[in-house]
Amino acid sequence: MKLSLGSIGTSLLVSVAIAGCSAARYFPDAAQMRVFEAAGPVQPELDRDALLASIAPPGPYRLDAGDVVELRGPRALFAADAAAPSAQPFEVCMARVDERGAIEVPLVGTVEAKGRTLLELESVVQNAAHPRFLLQKPAIVARIVEHERIAVNVLGAVERPGVHELRRDQLTLYGALASAGGILKSSNLVVGARCIRVRSKEDSTTRDVVLPVKGLNVPFSDMALRRGDVVEVERYEPDTFTVVGLVHKPGAFEYPPEVTYNLMQAIAIAGGVDIVADPPYATVFRRAQDGTIVPATFAISGNGLIESSALRIKPGDVIVVEHTAASWTRSLFAQILRIQFGFFVDNRAL
Repeated sequence: MKLSLGSIGTSLLVSVAIAGCSAARYFPDAAQMRVFEAAGPVQPELDRDALLASIAPPGPYRLDAGDVVELRGPRALFAADAAAPSAQPFEVCMARVDERGAIEVPLVGTVEAKGRTLLELESVVQNAAHPRFLLQKPAIVARIVEHERIAVNVLGAVERPGVHELRRDQLTLYGALASAGGILKSSNLVVGARCIRVRSKEDSTTRDVVLPVKGLNVPFSDMALRRGDVVEVERYEPDTFTVVGLVHKPGAFEYPPEVTYNLMQAIAIAGGVDIVADPPYATVFRRAQDGTIVPATFAISGNGLIESSALRIKPGDVIVVEHTAASWTRSLFAQILRIQFGFFVDNRAL
């Protein structure tokens, strides 16, 4: 088989003519560029101020079943043998709040503790001892030695997922998130969670809580949790952009939330353009808020590199590096040379 230069030239001219029919490029003017830049996905940003503002400040701690309390007071009130000589005028009594919500205090007996603050418990013990058992009102100091802790499971997009034990006064959605280190720090700019799902072990219910987003009136309020609840912070699926056409590695690529790519960087991530075809243009297709597709073509060689390096690619963009008459011609020449070289090697082998 022989290839003549005449047949090669004729084929080349026909190819260039065909490609030239679709080689017209329409670059966006200022108005079209504003429409193009306004298109694209709205990046939700977590409104941390609204999140914190919705958390009610905790009041004084109120005792509950399982808490261990230390009471410090006169020996006459707590000591088993108050008449025995001692250099220590005060005695310490340890008591656990039982299931009924009460503690046992020597000399006084049963004292209701559940739901009371430490100051209120001190006052109750004082009034129970004076004047019935003591001539003078005793000085009582109470402190919590051990809090009852309740386990909840926190999963998903948090810094420390797993089982976390919370005090009863911290047994809220925000308390669970704080114990788990909060929502992933990689989502400082873009919210890393779609919503929070709370599943109850007690009654098999599921509650969804949507996180507040800046610019949107999304309400958020803290909620009480129960023993065995599972809190799952759902992640957003990673954003992507797509590059197809005259690049070495066409496909969809992850777009991290902390990163901003320009057009040339996006093409470089796809392996760069075909150096033989050397395409001068790329078209970016972007979806507008109303669902329509907004295209815009940009030069990716020569003086156009400056503009393309400044063009920000958004998540969801599709970049198409297309053939032009010139790039088609270069590719065709490369194919012809490969064919001729292969034909020459085959004939030498014969």
